Amino acid sequence: MKLFESIIVLSILASASAHADDAACGRIRDANVQTGSAGGQMKTTGYNFAMDTPTIYSQGDHTCSYLRDEAVAGQSAAVYHEQYRHKTGSTDATIWISKNSGRLLREEQDGDIVGKGKGHIAYRWTAAKP
Repeated sequence: MKLFESIIVLSILASASAHADDAACGRIRDANVQTGSAGGQMKTTGYNFAMDTPTIYSQGDHTCSYLRDEAVAGQSAAVYHEQYRHKTGSTDATIWISKNSGRLLREEQDGDIVGKGKGHIAYRWTAAKP
């Protein structure tokens, strides 16, 4: 399984145990399931924390919230905030989900891993699924 696919799967599993805004976490989880990794592109800057997220996602505190609606690449999107906190580090993500298809369009995620550093991961999905 590719790193990108592993991150998607872990995010889906972790979202299932959400204990903040369950509706927002559910929408993010559903979008992850529907989108998968098809057409996904990932770009990192700073410390690449992707390999540190399994522990944070599976054992950390998880919160989600709806932020606003806005357009992404001409598509109407709902924008969400998702956050994980654990003693090993934290991640904060802004996630854009298509209001038409329910698929992920974009995600901007910042991570801060104890003893390793801070980084940013930008995800973009370009493949359209009918």
